[in-house]
Amino acid sequence: MVDHAILNPDEKQRLHPAQAEEIHTYRQGEEILSEGDQLTNFCVLLSGQVRLYQQGKKLRLLEEQDVFGLESVVFNRPSTYSARALSRSRVATYGVHALDYFIRETPRMIRSLLTSTLHQLMQTSRQLAQDAELFSLEDVRVNFYSDGDPIIEEGTVGMDFFRLVSTQGGLRVTVQGKQVGRIEKPGEFFGEMAGLLHLPRQATVTSIGDSVVEIYNVDDLDIIIKDYPEIALQMMRTLVSRLGDVNRQLTGTAI
Repeated sequence: MVDHAILNPDEKQRLHPAQAEEIHTYRQGEEILSEGDQLTNFCVLLSGQVRLYQQGKKLRLLEEQDVFGLESVVFNRPSTYSARALSRSRVATYGVHALDYFIRETPRMIRSLLTSTLHQLMQTSRQLAQDAELFSLEDVRVNFYSDGDPIIEEGTVGMDFFRLVSTQGGLRVTVQGKQVGRIEKPGEFFGEMAGLLHLPRQATVTSIGDSVVEIYNVDDLDIIIKDYPEIALQMMRTLVSRLGDVNRQLTGTAI
């Protein structure tokens, strides 16, 4: 058949039930169907790759012989996802009459449709399982400290690192009982190096007055950097500022 061959209603009636009503070639990035479309045909991907999206979020990847839009046709409801070609893709569309014919006459085709549907179900289930494990800022622990409460204790080992949310007088940093610094700026991170390098804490950090601190785990760091770049940027600024402080202490000069 010729690509992008659309048949009029009379021609559709003369089609063999197993014959596609249309075969269309989509360019890379071209939308095939939109979320909310009321579909009368379902699609079979003949070649290329197609990505399904739901509310802008990647849902699953389709490859050759995968079917999509079938549930909308069967249940007579708007499409719950959109479909976009990831590469040059050829797509055949079939009406509901074809599905009836496949069920009665071509068990091999039904097996192919079921295999594709089951594969997509498994892929979506895996995606849901992965999403359940993703880090969310809503899951960040928040601790409240009173005056003199230790947040980090020198010599201890842990996988957590911290960000100051608010404080009355700052956080005192001491090494062997001697004050060596103070953390005062909301948003400043601390404790990340010991967590990342799996080393004992090199200092004790104590609250001066009441303080609120967020607690993160280094196991979530890759996801934090990928999904929350503003947090990664703040961490970088903290480290650069800390490096500048150390340089000034070593050289006794302003940088």
